[in-house]
Amino acid sequence: MRGPCCRRRFTDSAHGAHARARALALVAVAFAAACSRGGGGEQEAAPPGATGRAPASSGAGAGQSQRRPPAVVKELSVRKLAPGAAIAIDGRLDEPAWQAAAATGPFVNVGTGREDRSLPTQGEARLLWDDGFLYVGFDVRDTTITGGFPEGARDPHLWERDTVEVMIDPDGDGDNKDYYEIQINPQNLVFDSQFDDYNAPRGGPSGPFGHEAWSAGLASAVALRGTLDDGSDEDVGYVVEAKIPWRSFAKAKAAPPSPGDAWRMNFYAMQDNGGAAWSPILGEGNFHRARRFGRVRFVGP
Repeated sequence: MRGPCCRRRFTDSAHGAHARARALALVAVAFAAACSRGGGGEQEAAPPGATGRAPASSGAGAGQSQRRPPAVVKELSVRKLAPGAAIAIDGRLDEPAWQAAAATGPFVNVGTGREDRSLPTQGEARLLWDDGFLYVGFDVRDTTITGGFPEGARDPHLWERDTVEVMIDPDGDGDNKDYYEIQINPQNLVFDSQFDDYNAPRGGPSGPFGHEAWSAGLASAVALRGTLDDGSDEDVGYVVEAKIPWRSFAKAKAAPPSPGDAWRMNFYAMQDNGGAAWSPILGEGNFHRARRFGRVRFVGP
């Protein structure tokens, strides 16, 4: 694994000036390439910049963090559904409640914390809640919607193609103890798991990853704006809508939450082991780094 982007000093010689200029140019190119990546390696060794699953402390994000104060963790206040309001899980996000729901805004480059139009997938998320469920809606922009998994597959490695991801640390302290991971792909397949600690337990490069026997017990629907697994056309993206029962979070101190409670969460739109995020990781590890999850505060209707 490469270390943080840096400049190398050269001793003066007859060819010193030429060598110095050539080396600095190469470093600048490498730095730009590393910092433009939206993160990757959701299950593999971490490349430069923020990554998916494998622990990492170096790379573009880490190099930048040494030169600036740590970024403030994002926060979002999520309103409870009004009495009598209902959400139909159909992948459309067209109810009035969704239109007024708390929104993350556009996801950002996980390594730099900035919006990045060069990323192959973009997205944003909306949140609602009531006494029974957490409601999550994703709107993803993707010109090549890819599924590719067998119908009905159980906990397939969705991060290897296209998927959305929710990370949830119910205690809100960002210590990576007893957190949850949920992914839903354009085929409406689900990967869900519960972790005791940062990336743990882990059964090796091919998994299992966390306690895969855990089930979120969610209901979800996907609406495609394009054609799945068809490279002959250009797609627009897809929408994922899900409701997750609070009773699934057995490790939470209190579920459902009460108005005023705050949980730590992060949201990702992913493609090929990388992606964009609501709250950037900034080189502090991988997509599982709970101290970089945003704070989601639950408020009344």
